Amino acid sequence: MKKFQVVCDMANRIIRLCVLILAGSAGLATAEGIKSLNVLSPPLKAAVSDTNAVPFAIFNSGGHLSGGMAKDILDLVAQELRSPVQYLDIPRTRLESWLVAGDAEVSCFLNPDWVRQPQRFDWTDTLFFSRQLIIRRSDTTPIRRLADLYYKRVGTTFGFIYPELQQAFTERLIVRDDAHSLESNLKRLAQRRLDAVMAVDLSYFYLMQRQQFDTEFVADPIWSEAPGVFCAVSQQSPRRQAILRAFSRLKAQGVIEQLLQKYKGTGPA
Repeated sequence: MKKFQVVCDMANRIIRLCVLILAGSAGLATAEGIKSLNVLSPPLKAAVSDTNAVPFAIFNSGGHLSGGMAKDILDLVAQELRSPVQYLDIPRTRLESWLVAGDAEVSCFLNPDWVRQPQRFDWTDTLFFSRQLIIRRSDTTPIRRLADLYYKRVGTTFGFIYPELQQAFTERLIVRDDAHSLESNLKRLAQRRLDAVMAVDLSYFYLMQRQQFDTEFVADPIWSEAPGVFCAVSQQSPRRQAILRAFSRLKAQGVIEQLLQKYKGTGPA
């Protein structure tokens, strides 16, 4: 009987040891699984220049991107990719070369008509439509057609392409006068250094809700249809299809429209 008890004790010890080994292995596997779930992909390289007018990009007094529709959207895309975001302040004139080379993976609020080689990029679905405006002083005549701008000085933004005006710029029928921002152009318009300023509806009305000018402005809609607004994705990015899918999901979920309504809001910020 005593011998039988010894055998049983040994068997129980072996069973307990096996249980501990299995539990330890399971714990290790769980820890490894959790660790793998927390591993982040490389940063999403997103180009957002301070030439992007508010509210598309909002920079603080230190010159760092602090908010705006671009940051809201790209932060959500990065979450879908399980990556941090590396925001790159790239001048508009260098944006396309960075995307072509893969030094930037994505840039938002573009249109194939606004870049020189649209076939070199992948494009998201249309995120929304943006009406282009011609801003003038209220004491000037309305601008209804291209000829109404002939021999006038028009405020534009560095590096931006304006398809409706491009030929007239080339033929010097309209004087193109670049500045770094819409705000700067509106100040020059108020000072009568410009005859008109090119803008888009979301940027213009957002800025006018938050800043006072000494001069009253009028916004004439341009004669063409409101263009679609997209994001361009570098074809050199190994995860370009995942980036495009993330944008498609955000649009399908209504997130893009919610952000539009947020920045169209009335009253001061």
